Amino acid sequence: EPITSLFSPSTIFGVGLAIFITSLLPSNIVFMKQKIEREIANMLTKIAFHQYNQIVEEEPKEISDQIINASLREIHSLSDRWKINIEDLKALRKALIWRNSNIFYKVLHINDGITMYMRFYFTVQYSNTVLGFVYIGAAVLIIIIGLRGLKFIPSTQPSLVFFALGLEFSLLITYAFTLMYGKQEDDNEMISSEGSDGVSLLGSSKPVNSKEIENLLRVFIKSSNKS
Repeated sequence: EPITSLFSPSTIFGVGLAIFITSLLPSNIVFMKQKIEREIANMLTKIAFHQYNQIVEEEPKEISDQIINASLREIHSLSDRWKINIEDLKALRKALIWRNSNIFYKVLHINDGITMYMRFYFTVQYSNTVLGFVYIGAAVLIIIIGLRGLKFIPSTQPSLVFFALGLEFSLLITYAFTLMYGKQEDDNEMISSEGSDGVSLLGSSKPVNSKEIENLLRVFIKSSNKS
């Protein structure tokens, strides 16, 4: 039964092909291009709000041009000025260049556009969901392999076994892409520390991480023992 056996891999392949095609078509008629444009607009709006201290309704073209024309050293400077992770700003720059380029460049660098959606939305919203489905697929695979071992599924009907293998393979591929496009742990820690409003023990407005608190406690204990 090829429909049952190849259902999951065929679905994943079809979704990937649909994402590739809809990323290249105009944004007013396709799904994926709208998502990429939305994430680009969200990032530019955050930068504009940080720079102008007010919400900008239209896309700030001067900011997008500044990002596109910036050199590597200027990108680091803009990252410090706007309090944005450097990798996020690089991803935004690639997406802006991709959006403003011709169709041939978009086809060759399709990953630059998809990264914008995957990094800033999909991996943030659905990474745990994808991981949960991976465990569900593993559970289904274990049950079906177990039934096959107990002879409840005859060797002349391997369609369910192929289905379980294809399901787990498809889910693992999806989870692999989620990890590839997701932010690193260091990036998440940097963003959380930059976005927090905590106050340090020394009276500074800069938040203190757990390592700094541990060092302060050690100094306090040593000084107490000496006294």
